[in-house]
Parts: sequence; structure tokens; C-alpha cells
Amino acid sequence: MAENIRWLEVFAARAAARELLPWSHPQVLTIDELRLVTASLQQFQLGEGSDGSGLVRRARKSRLATLDHDFIPALELFIKEEQRHSRHLARFLQREGAALLRQHWVDQVFRHVRKCAGLELCLRVLVMAEIVAVPYYTALQRVTTSPLLQALCANILGDEADHLRFQAANLALLRRSRRGWDAAEVLLWRGFQVATLLVVWHEHRQVLEPGGYTWNSFRLDCARLLSCVNENRFEEPAGHGRAAAAN
Repeated sequence: MAENIRWLEVFAARAAARELLPWSHPQVLTIDELRLVTASLQQFQLGEGSDGSGLVRRARKSRLATLDHDFIPALELFIKEEQRHSRHLARFLQREGAALLRQHWVDQVFRHVRKCAGLELCLRVLVMAEIVAVPYYTALQRVTTSPLLQALCANILGDEADHLRFQAANLALLRRSRRGWDAAEVLLWRGFQVATLLVVWHEHRQVLEPGGYTWNSFRLDCARLLSCVNENRFEEPAGHGRAAAAN
């Protein structure tokens, strides 16, 4: 079960290990690839770059901070992994001559929802962002011939698999320590899920469709991952699928 994993040890070990990525590989994106992925990748780079201060502040006041003494330091390392994704994507975009976004309406909506939420809803919003990232980076890895971008996608996918397990364990602890959601909360949460999928499909279908996804397969893949998080159940061991890439 994901909740039995020592997440502080997992994240600390990964922080200490050097990520080897083929930054020196001479191949760059083709004109067609740049046209296909740039706008989409700019959005994801921006979304990965939160400083996480609001999340940590809520976490320090939460039941999880007393239920699991490793939770806060593990959460801080989790945030650093997300920030590393943003730095790597920024470096890749700049290497390809693409500008970085300062803001985007989708990112602003997600940040606003998190600011208005307590810890549990904040974690659930993060989970939705991580869930849609799985088919996105899977598709992105398929549509590019760039060894560097493929390696970046593989690394992010490996991290996101563990991030979903980490959040599933946290949400399971929270569920056992509070009353159930009322009908209005459940309805609002389900509406947010559907809205997230619709927005992501609309904004990133130019990558998702060439990467092998239809609306139905994208929706079903996200629903499967959400079910795994809700039930704290994953079929494969955490941390698998990371690419071994060398400079």
C-alpha cells in the first residue's frame, strides 16, 4: 500500500541523486515539432512552477502534520521535485528558442482554487493536475523524436507516478480522521474533475491526439488514475519507468 512507503526517504534519496539528462545531445525539435508542442509545453512549464508556500502553510496546521511527522519534510521535497520539472522544462524551451509564459488563465484558475481551499481540497486539486499530466507526458514522449525531450518526459512520468501514490496515502489518512463529504461538496468536486478534463483536452489536444489519445481514452485513463488515488490502490511498484539517460 502507498501509505506504508516512507516517502521522506524516497524523496530524499531522489534529491541526493544526480539526474542525468542528455542536455548536450545536438538534436533539436523540427519546425513541425516546435509548432506542435511549444504552446502546450509552455503551459505545463508554468503550472509546474508553484513555490508551494501556501500548501506548506496549510499542511503545518493540518491533522496530517500530527498524524505523520514525516509529512511536512516529505511535502517540501515533493514541491522541490515539481519545481525541478519546471526548471528542466524551462531550460528545454529556452534551448529550443521558445519564450516562457509569465501567466496563463488555466494556471491562474488552478492557483486561485488552491488558495481558497483547505488542505484536503488543495491536495485533490494537485492530484487532478498530476493525473492529467500522465497522459500528457505520455503523448508528448510519443510525438517527439528529440532524445532530450523523451528523457525529460520519462523522468517526469516516473516522478508523477510516485506523486500520485504519495497524495493517495495522504488523502487516505485524512479520510480516516474526518467526517464524510456532504452532497454539495461531492457535486462540486465532481464538477471540478469534469471541468479539468474538458479544459486540458481543449488546451492540449494538439499533443494528445497525435500521441494516441482520443477524448474517450484520455477521459478513461484519467478516471482510472483517479480511482486508484481514491482507493489508495496502484497495480505497479512506485518509481518504475524512469529513463536512464546520460550526458
